[in-house]
Amino acid sequence: MPPNGNLRGMNVKNRIEEIRTERGIRQEELARAMGVSRQTISSLENGRYNPSIMLAHNIAVYFGMTIEEVFIFEE
Repeated sequence: MPPNGNLRGMNVKNRIEEIRTERGIRQEELARAMGVSRQTISSLENGRYNPSIMLAHNIAVYFGMTIEEVFIFEE
């Protein structure tokens, strides 16, 4: 995350699909654990949707990782 915390103009990528498939977790399972729809997980994985900070945090915790290990912030 940029030092000033401003995400405007930032491209946010993620490793959700990579991590999820490595661990044999289906989109439906992750969605249920996060309290969101499978379509939300699909949209996250395809870069069509950026998660709230709470959802990003919860996904990272679910995987036992930090937000920075799951989400990549690029200018």
